[in-house]
Amino acid sequence: MKQIGNKEIYIEIELNTYSNNMASFVLVIDGFKLGTLNSPTYIPSFINSLDSILLEDVYFCENMNMDLFCELVLSGELENKNNFTLEETFDDFMKRCVRSSEDLYFYFKLYKDHYFNYENIQENIPIIKTISIEGFNSFLKDLKLYLT
Repeated sequence: MKQIGNKEIYIEIELNTYSNNMASFVLVIDGFKLGTLNSPTYIPSFINSLDSILLEDVYFCENMNMDLFCELVLSGELENKNNFTLEETFDDFMKRCVRSSEDLYFYFKLYKDHYFNYENIQENIPIIKTISIEGFNSFLKDLKLYLT
């Protein structure tokens, strides 16, 4: 198992599964493991989804902070917007993101009708994580250098 990224965000990848732009890996954001090693992910689509978080205006909110983000999550305002896909390997989770000028705020929730089993993750419980844009950019650079 190899880690690609930094302490804020990285993937844990099974190198022996890497073939034809696909590999089995999990994404770890601020200590939270998202995904499963039981199914390969198409890497170009995964990277494009992550790139979109930085490029598309829909994710940007200049005044975002943790208190406001938690309020948006708990009120349900993020349930139908700010989604990103990552690839079908990660479809068991709701995935939402908002970025400020310095940080990324993530909201994940394991759907009730999930396909894979996940240790220590309860269904329909909000999981909120934040990382710096600097750490995210560094991770993307490392990921692209290693896997493309």
